[in-house]
Amino acid sequence: RTVTGVQTCALPIFLFEVEPSRMRLLSALTSGLLTTLAATGCVQEMPMHATEARRVVRLVRTVETNMSAPLAQEYARTMPDIDIKIVDGSGPGGSVSAVQRGAADLAFILADVAYFANLDAHRANDASSELRGIAALHTAPVHILALNERPDFVGISATTPHRIAVNSAFSSQFMLANRVLAAYGLKDPSESTMLNASEITAALVERRVDAVFVTAFYPAQSVAAATQAGAHLLSMNEGVAETLRRKYPFVHRINIPGQTYKGQEQPVSTIGVDRVLVCRSDLDETLVHDLTRHFIEALPEIFRPLRASARTMDVDQAAATPIPLHR
Repeated sequence: RTVTGVQTCALPIFLFEVEPSRMRLLSALTSGLLTTLAATGCVQEMPMHATEARRVVRLVRTVETNMSAPLAQEYARTMPDIDIKIVDGSGPGGSVSAVQRGAADLAFILADVAYFANLDAHRANDASSELRGIAALHTAPVHILALNERPDFVGISATTPHRIAVNSAFSSQFMLANRVLAAYGLKDPSESTMLNASEITAALVERRVDAVFVTAFYPAQSVAAATQAGAHLLSMNEGVAETLRRKYPFVHRINIPGQTYKGQEQPVSTIGVDRVLVCRSDLDETLVHDLTRHFIEALPEIFRPLRASARTMDVDQAAATPIPLHR
């Protein structure tokens, strides 16, 4: 039979009265018997099984980043008591919706998306949908492509909205481009055309659009292909860029280094937004602390295969997320 993790042989047990004077002798004999049984294998210690399952942490995977799988591998290696699950974030609302509705615990999203998602949740008095920041990562710059070279975007901003296109790679590109176009004074920026990466070069070369917005880490393949075909990167107007930076806490001033793309001899001034790692607001505080520590320690391994601008994270600014940090 098994008693509290110890397996014993089926030995007969007799109950009888023992005189007090013989109790010490019987106790010694019993102790010796148990020692002998253990030595012969009649008493074996049984493995004690965990009474609780490992804590499950769900991390969103999307086409917008290839950081999820390396992070999951690092968490699995450094936090064996946690069961890391990769969940799909390509459904309606993307990664943000997955975290907000409780289908995921962690996600990589762009800072503007996190900021406005939290703002909407706060306005709706929906604390359960609020996100919390874990770390701000590298900055994705806004590339403005046009077929004709010009000093900046000012001339194009006077065109009609449907002649300006937005790359659809990041779910938030349309959101950010609308704010840039509005800052230039363009009416009805929501009428802009959406293009996937493979359509950008043809749309410019065939003059179906005058400009394309691409928010991506450099060097971006779609931008490289367009510049190879004769397109140019335009600088953002200094006044517009500074207005956006002051108005929105997720906007940064950034330069795309010269020689990044064909024909781009000088740095291009623009704005960018950080990628941020976010979590549910109700996630356990101790768990989030451990996840954050192991994430920071794993950054060299996670960033190793990424493009140049994806490796420009300033660890000292990791806490500078545009949404509240998890406390």
